[in-house]
Amino acid sequence: MSYRLGVDVGGTFTDFLLINESDGSTYTAKVPSTPEDSSIGVLNGVARICEQSGVNPKDIKLVMHGTTVATNAVLTGNGAKVGLLTTQGYESILQVARSFCPGGLGGWVSFVKGPLLAPLELTYGIKERTDASGEISIPLDEDHLKEQLTQLKKRGQVEALTISFVNSYINNANEVLAAKIAAEIFTDVPISISSEVIPEMQEYERAETTVLNSYVRPQVSSYVNNLQSNLEKSLGSDVQLSISKI
Repeated sequence: MSYRLGVDVGGTFTDFLLINESDGSTYTAKVPSTPEDSSIGVLNGVARICEQSGVNPKDIKLVMHGTTVATNAVLTGNGAKVGLLTTQGYESILQVARSFCPGGLGGWVSFVKGPLLAPLELTYGIKERTDASGEISIPLDEDHLKEQLTQLKKRGQVEALTISFVNSYINNANEVLAAKIAAEIFTDVPISISSEVIPEMQEYERAETTVLNSYVRPQVSSYVNNLQSNLEKSLGSDVQLSISKI
């Protein structure tokens, strides 16, 4: 007999739904969430629902998991310190954005933007360029890239790295090469490239989305890896973890 477990981690409570795959019978449970490490609350709930239902934890073969870990990281400003590499001349892309301020002309005076997810001091322009047709008009300057990466690493702040070059959605050769070189210098830092995260046109949207991916990536990766490891200890090595939303 096998069971499927649904888990929804919220800011206050973590909810559980256990389904018997043979006859469709269900059991529910609720436990307090543990914001310092959401996996603790998940494991507490697994123990509770199995105790209440009399189900052997080893009979749970699939865990379907919904969590707000990524959302909470953004809302609380508790994400990673992100470094951004972009095409030289586009270093202010996140600050300029779509060049729109609410409130008419007065908005330019009164509107105060929130802090950038990749601050200007951690943003570096790289000598390279791909034109609108996908042709590489300026090959990636590998020596310049290494110099910029070395300077960025000396700051000792970067916890995640984003690479978002102009028109990379149509030809990502320079981004892929830059990521390969960056991985040799930032050996223990996750690297996200825009052509993999969101291969679409519009430079600001692509850069911002990829930076956001980098911003939450270390926290989410740590959480998921920790949860997977603990679930395997509690439920068995054959349990499948499916993340339904983040």
